[in-house]
Amino acid sequence: MKTGYGVFGKAYEIMLKNDPHDPASIDHALLRDMILLDDGSAPILYAGVKRFDLRDHELYEFARQFKKSGDRESVRAVLDYTSRIAMEYDVDFRDMVFGGTEKQILERGTDWCADMARVGAVLLQCLGIPCRIVHLADLARAYNGHVVGEAYYEGRWGVVDLIYGYQFYDVRPIGAYDVLQNPDHLKPYPEDYRGLFSAVAVSEYDPTDKNNNYAVSGPNDYTMKLIYTAHNYQWIMGESDE
Repeated sequence: MKTGYGVFGKAYEIMLKNDPHDPASIDHALLRDMILLDDGSAPILYAGVKRFDLRDHELYEFARQFKKSGDRESVRAVLDYTSRIAMEYDVDFRDMVFGGTEKQILERGTDWCADMARVGAVLLQCLGIPCRIVHLADLARAYNGHVVGEAYYEGRWGVVDLIYGYQFYDVRPIGAYDVLQNPDHLKPYPEDYRGLFSAVAVSEYDPTDKNNNYAVSGPNDYTMKLIYTAHNYQWIMGESDE
């Protein structure tokens, strides 16, 4: 199995190693531990479901408001909540903060996908719905990555996008591997969004692990240049020789 920063190739490896989160944080740990989803890893990644007891988590009681009559409806309630925060977020990139605990992220708001994916994973796990982190990359376009979640309910994994509010569902939950096997699952979504599923990696997130580092950080030079340069989806910072 391919694991770590380099699962999407050398150019994306450089980009991910320059992620603005603190290098010692749980956010970089999730990048270092991610597993490329392919035919070889899928039997392992979909062989079982990891469940974590979040009854002592500081967001446990807060999360109860999203508990609905069924898991599908509970997932929808969480997505409506997180996507609304992202849509209403209006902070200049220079002033943004990255990482921290999920409670800190909610208190300040964010539209940064990796932070919100972690929030969503915690809220869903507080509801007894397992959720892991899924990293996406469009291999045909530079600097075009995204982070979503994959929630386990109704006996299957289903992609959940905490930023855009997308719930991959058609009769039953649609997982990341389902999408790789049948790209027609992406037809309901915008064309640019579909390309993000050209490469997928999965990270398990255990919010109860006492070793998790929730350091916060600000933008670094790499991401500042990325945000404020018209790169037109071309590698411009030495990531690729092409």
